[in-house]
Amino acid sequence: MTEIINYTDLGFSDEEALRQLHILKRVMSITKKQKIGRGKNATEKDVYIYDDASDKEVRDKINKSIKHYETKLESIPKENN
Repeated sequence: MTEIINYTDLGFSDEEALRQLHILKRVMSITKKQKIGRGKNATEKDVYIYDDASDKEVRDKINKSIKHYETKLESIPKENN
């Protein structure tokens, strides 16, 4: 499995790839309230909707890709991007 998501093969520029990754991160970070306990002692905890082992890997991959594209955009002058 690759470490980053490569959008350049799909025809995206670096800025568009970064925008798509932020959208994907927002979708994968959706949480819902889960009630823990019973009665008065019940508390609510935020739990990811997409919460499997593979989903955790995808979130890590998205974060690594965002860091990669942000550093790439910082190092490349604006007119060459």
